Amino acid sequence: MKKIAGLFAALLFAATGVQAEEPAAPLSRFSLGAHLSYWNARDLDHLDLDGAIGGGVIGQIRLFKHLALELRMGGYGAGSSEEVYLAGEGWYENETVIVCMPLEAGLVAFLPLGDTFSLFGGPGVGRYFFDGEFRRRQGPVETTIDMDLGEETGFYALLGARAQLARNAALFFEGQYTWVETSLAHAVGPFEASQDLDFSGLSFSAGMLFTF
Repeated sequence: MKKIAGLFAALLFAATGVQAEEPAAPLSRFSLGAHLSYWNARDLDHLDLDGAIGGGVIGQIRLFKHLALELRMGGYGAGSSEEVYLAGEGWYENETVIVCMPLEAGLVAFLPLGDTFSLFGGPGVGRYFFDGEFRRRQGPVETTIDMDLGEETGFYALLGARAQLARNAALFFEGQYTWVETSLAHAVGPFEASQDLDFSGLSFSAGMLFTF
């Protein structure tokens, strides 16, 4: 009886050990992340930061092991503030603000370089929504002019690196070059009438990506 009890205990222990070492359930093909960015757009070089700052969210769906469909949504803002003296009128404080909201979709290919590090990159297309306003203030009097900026279609290419911090969490850094232009219907502040504004330029982003 003792031998049978001992054998049963040994089998139970072995079964428990095998169960504990079973691999975890595979992750889904869907990932979601967020990032902070700086966009060095070409025609924003005379604004305070020579570009726009912002961030966005990223959703990825793995099509194959090393290829994913990626959807992006972001928001960026740029502005400037300066004091201007007009003869016979005095000092004015001028403020210019421009915002952009990209909606983008693209393909991303991955190149693993070890168990926790990989490179990625790919092309994409986006729809870019622009808005802005110009404010002129002198004492209590303030004038606000809306900037009539059109929405446009653009293209981009990105290249980045990703480090796996945990099984379902990764840190990434990327550079993205975007080709997109918009136009201004009338003169506002530092911008001339019927001026094409080139927002093409390189952006840098850093963020986290989580796989469910």
